[in-house]
Amino acid sequence: MDYIGQRMTRVEDERLVTGKGRYVSDITPPGTLHLGIVRSLHAHAKIIGLDFTAAKNLAGVVGVYGPQDLEPVMRPLPQGMPDPRLRAQMPTPLAIDRVHYVGEPVAVVVAENRYIAEDAVQLVEVAYEPLLPITDPVAGEHAAPIHQNSDTNIAAEVRYMVGSGASALSTADQVIEVTLRLGRVVGHPMEPRGIVAIFDPDTEDLLVYAGTQGVHGFRHSLAEMLQMSDNRIRVVAPDTGGGFGLKSRIYAEDVLATYLAVRLKRPIKWAGDRREEFMSTNQERDQVHYAKIGVKNNGQIVAVVDHFFQDQGAYTPSGIIVPDTTAICIMGPYRVPHFEAVGKVVYTNKVSVGPYRGAGRPQGTFVMERLLDHAADALGMDRVEIRRINLLTPDQLPYQNGIPARGASMTLPYGEYQKTMDQVVAAINYDGFRDPVERGDWKLGVGVANYLEMSGGFGFEGAKMRLLADGRIEIATGSSSQGQGHRTAIAQVAADRLSLPFEQFVVVEGDTAAIERGIGTFGSRTMMMTGNATAQAAPGFRKKLLEYAAQLFEAAPEDLHWDRGRITVTGVPTHSLSLAELAQNATRQNVTLEFSSYFDAVGPAFGMGTHAVVVAVNVKTWAIEIRDYRICHDGGVLVNPLLVEGQTIGGTVQGIGTAMFESLIIDPDSGQPLNATFLDYLLPAAGEMPDFEVTEVEYPDPTNPEGFKGVAEGGVMPPMAAICAAVENALRPWRIKVDTLPVTPNDLFHQCKGGTQ
Repeated sequence: MDYIGQRMTRVEDERLVTGKGRYVSDITPPGTLHLGIVRSLHAHAKIIGLDFTAAKNLAGVVGVYGPQDLEPVMRPLPQGMPDPRLRAQMPTPLAIDRVHYVGEPVAVVVAENRYIAEDAVQLVEVAYEPLLPITDPVAGEHAAPIHQNSDTNIAAEVRYMVGSGASALSTADQVIEVTLRLGRVVGHPMEPRGIVAIFDPDTEDLLVYAGTQGVHGFRHSLAEMLQMSDNRIRVVAPDTGGGFGLKSRIYAEDVLATYLAVRLKRPIKWAGDRREEFMSTNQERDQVHYAKIGVKNNGQIVAVVDHFFQDQGAYTPSGIIVPDTTAICIMGPYRVPHFEAVGKVVYTNKVSVGPYRGAGRPQGTFVMERLLDHAADALGMDRVEIRRINLLTPDQLPYQNGIPARGASMTLPYGEYQKTMDQVVAAINYDGFRDPVERGDWKLGVGVANYLEMSGGFGFEGAKMRLLADGRIEIATGSSSQGQGHRTAIAQVAADRLSLPFEQFVVVEGDTAAIERGIGTFGSRTMMMTGNATAQAAPGFRKKLLEYAAQLFEAAPEDLHWDRGRITVTGVPTHSLSLAELAQNATRQNVTLEFSSYFDAVGPAFGMGTHAVVVAVNVKTWAIEIRDYRICHDGGVLVNPLLVEGQTIGGTVQGIGTAMFESLIIDPDSGQPLNATFLDYLLPAAGEMPDFEVTEVEYPDPTNPEGFKGVAEGGVMPPMAAICAAVENALRPWRIKVDTLPVTPNDLFHQCKGGTQ
């Protein structure tokens, strides 16, 4: 059928773009009560008292609850990604005795509608004794602990060494030191978090609708908190407007809603608003790096050493996956004989850090690419040339760089890294910017960055195929789409492997009732895991159908022939059944025809690529504009290049946001966020984006039978370094360095106003 590789339009789109999508906010069962969350006004404070009198007296309020009222669930939320290196601190659903960030839940209101709930929240009186907040991770290392049960603010230390590490710097001809800072980024999916919980008092079953990225893990966490059996809880992820890793775990509001639904025996709904996204959903980036690179005079890397701080915020809901991934991704697609990375993870009085698209990979890429730019400048060498000297070559692959990654050695498969970079360099007309380019008040510059995208490689995922009554085939998986186009891509794989029309497949995701177990969608894992599970399930499912048809024909299964879904007896063409006819027989005989298969990972996949960008800087206003953007990305075997291109561009836009626009500003004295609205927190919009030109290359991954690689996070990794390099290139008469993100007109003004051309 050759559906794999086709640029097929997503089957999801017609329903979604015509307003027929069904999101959590669209689900309001009869009798639903609504939650309002009372949130801390302080970054760090003791809670002296709670007064609910005025709130309880408001008409329509069903109840107001503090920690003492919800004692059965006032224990730490389940720890995601446990790690022996971690001194974990997890929040309780409501803060007990003290708060640790602005926005932490303090009390909860239940009311007949959302409007009353919000009004009642304003009537709850909370008495605080403010405490000194910690807002700087570097200073926080030695500051008084923010958590009473700890003697340190260090949550963990990640440490990796290859070769001689820092001691090898002494053998370099030059050692270049760089301080790099990445701002705090708020993820902001189009749909904020939300949940609807429906408890059936007769069966004591709990039905939950939640915009989660992993229904089975979400169910297990709820069961643990509510002390219920997993099989009493069904979790359904309806249409979900974006996740980016932020919806891959359980939050306090999820526990509050489900517990109160059970307690009050009425449906409970909480739908977060945009300000609550700023105040309560995991955030990311926010690192400080003190990095060194040692090089020979010919540009060859001798050693890379990076000591960095991760501002973790108040808790560790997802363990230390972000700083750990940062450390293991720094070396990228280069030969680095000696390497050392030490990351200190520091608790501060901010919203917790958790994975957001890239989950540490963009930070690692930023460090390596910026070090190479600085090294090239120090050597008087072209920035592309120093990359060409150090990129891995085909004869060196597969290459083990000595770093463990997700339980396996980081082994980089075949890929033509230099060829990919040269292709993008030529497309952007890199040589045309060797001399300064001026267009009136605008100075133009070019930047290039390479990257290595680690994807999937952990856990398992399944595919359950079932013949429906009308002859179509349902494929149930444990993944949960948030806009990626899974239902299209998974159906393409199934259609190819079963030699059936694409339209014959129905993909069901995000429902614990549809498949027994699953992990979910994050870490660029779905096509690698679910795609392989689907391909793996196909022959077993076909065998099951043939065995049942053989009973009907009173023939041996090996005497049957499968031709585009029609089953015939070899040599007797009059003996045949379509899948619809087979399904009708199965329905009459009360036979279920289904087959499940689970695919287990053996290690991560590695894609790679290059981004190149041309920027223009106005030397009167210091405005920055992107004039050209070229991408070449390796996604392994591409199931649907249209979807891959969309994922690559979408990730790139988010990377541009980190590079040029986004940063949550926290007042250092009070811990208050100063730009927690879209009036002040800038997101990249269509008007600021160029027309991206994307070229895809395919180097099949050897770790899985189908050769798939993840593509969701490659785009977000290189824009920061490429844009910083391009701005420096445009303003090279001023000889500035752009090592703090985001780079803004204000920063350029202050750097350049006293400089000389």
